[in-house]
Amino acid sequence: MTVDEAKKILLAANLTPLEKNALHVLLEEVESHYENLPGEEWRDVVGYEGFYQVSNFARVKSFCKGKVKILKLSVDNKGYFRVGLYKNGMQKMCLVHILVAKTFIANPDNKPQVNHINGIKTDNRLENLEWTTCSENIVHAYELGLIKVKTGCEHQIAKLTADQVREIRRDCIPRNAKLGFKAFAKRFNVDEEVISNAYHRKTYKNVE
Repeated sequence: MTVDEAKKILLAANLTPLEKNALHVLLEEVESHYENLPGEEWRDVVGYEGFYQVSNFARVKSFCKGKVKILKLSVDNKGYFRVGLYKNGMQKMCLVHILVAKTFIANPDNKPQVNHINGIKTDNRLENLEWTTCSENIVHAYELGLIKVKTGCEHQIAKLTADQVREIRRDCIPRNAKLGFKAFAKRFNVDEEVISNAYHRKTYKNVE
C-alpha cells in the first residue's frame, strides 16, 4: 500500500479530526523519506527562492549548504504543521498550509486566511486548501462540526442557569404576586421577559 492510498483510507475512516490529524503526522514522517511522489510538483517558496521549495503535496525541500533534503515538519500547539526556514542566519517558523497556498493558489480578493476544506489541519495538500475570509472560515467550521453551537444555558449570553429555568417552570405562577414573572425576575436579577420566555419555553428549549 502506498502512502497516498493510506491517506485515502484515512480520509474515509470514521475518525475524529484529532485522530485523523495524529495519523497524518505519522504518514508525513513516512513521506519524508521519498524523494518524489507520483504527481508531485515543486515550486520555490516565495522569499526563499533557490533555498527552499514546497510541493503541491505540502512537502518542503531544502537546498541549503549544497544538500537536497526533505525537511521534517513539526506540529504547533494549535495542531498545524510548521517548518523552520533559514535566511540570512535567521530562522522563521512557517505554517505549511500558508506556504502551499501562497505558492500555488491565486488570491485576487486578498483573503487573509487559508481554510482546510475537509477540516483536517494536517492535510495540507493543494486540493484541500482555499483562501477564505475569517467569517467564511468560521461558517465552514460550524458546518463540519469542528465548532459546536452552544445553545440555551451553555450560550455565553445566557441569563439563567439550567436549574433556575427548571425552578421557574416548576414553581412560577403567572400574575401571582409572590410567584409571578416579576417576583422571579427580581430574584434572578433579570428582566420579566426573560422569565416569561423561559416559562413558556420560547427560550432554553434544551432544558428539561
